[in-house]
Amino acid sequence: MLLAAGFRPTLLALKALKSRALRRGVWARVSPAARALVDAAILYLRRGGRIKSSALVEALRRAAEEVLRLTAPLKLLAKAVGLAIARARGVEVDEERAVALGIQWLNTPRWWRRPVGG
Repeated sequence: MLLAAGFRPTLLALKALKSRALRRGVWARVSPAARALVDAAILYLRRGGRIKSSALVEALRRAAEEVLRLTAPLKLLAKAVGLAIARARGVEVDEERAVALGIQWLNTPRWWRRPVGG
């Protein structure tokens, strides 16, 4: 989970999220439903609307997490994966070793990978 549980979509937050994804070149890789939802919410908020629906807030939170997952630096992702692998195998690792382990796992083709827990 990249976002806190109390995520409230505001015009500024959604515009910054979209801008970050466009700058990093990942906006096209975000799912079409998430892109449409973020764009529609930006238009709605720009015209003065307020988002009160908890279901819509949850959908926007999931869309924002997808965008943030794609825009996160590779080292952060590799470290998280490496720590998960080390925890699953019961091995104690430092940050450098976790990054190396995560990069090795991320560079392995999907059909050769073992699940992280297995």
